[in-house]
Formats: sequence, structure tokens, C-alpha cells
Amino acid sequence: MQGYENIFILDPNVSEENQKVLLDKLKGIVSSNGGQVVHETTWGRRKLAYEVKKREYGIYHLLYLDRTPAALQALETQLGYEDDVIKWMSVTVDDVHKEHEEFETLKSQGTLYPNLNER
Repeated sequence: MQGYENIFILDPNVSEENQKVLLDKLKGIVSSNGGQVVHETTWGRRKLAYEVKKREYGIYHLLYLDRTPAALQALETQLGYEDDVIKWMSVTVDDVHKEHEEFETLKSQGTLYPNLNER
């Protein structure tokens, strides 16, 4: 199933409750624009490769969406308005299920940028 992979990084000081509220809001925006969040993954608090908005750490979230351009556009617009989002990016993927599986495999093996983990 073709779709989109969207990753966004939140300010490291955002509480878990506020993260949940924001995720629910973003998923609502996707569904209200005809799209569907196929998979979602919280990658967690990680050290950034370079400083972004004077932050050295960020909380990574990954969403896999079905192929609905209006939903992606609405999501990206909202991400631009959110003060807690410090960076985001969306890419097209050929198979959202395969991409999600590969990500989870690498994440569980600890091979996804192991030197960037907060210790």
C-alpha cells in the first residue's frame, strides 16, 4: 500500500500528556481530511544530529499515512503551526507496512543510530 511517512520532532520538554493530546489532534486532522494513520511509532527522546531551535534533544514521532494528499497537506500545515514541533519531514513510500516493519526491526535491534541514544 503506497502512502506517506511523516516524522516530526517535538521539544524535549513536552510532557507525555501533551504529546498524547497533540498526537490525537494530528490523527484527527488526518481522518477529517479523508486520510488514515496506518501505523504510528514513538521513537522517544534522542540527541539531535545538530542543534535545532537551540535544542540538543528532541522527541521523535513517526506516522505512516495512507495515500491521501489532502490529509498530508492538512497535517503538514498543522505541524507548521504547532509551537512544540521543532522539525518535521514527509516522504512518499511504496509500501507503508514494509517500511514500518523495517523501522521496528532496526529499532528493536538498536541499530538505528545507536550513538545518538541518550544515556
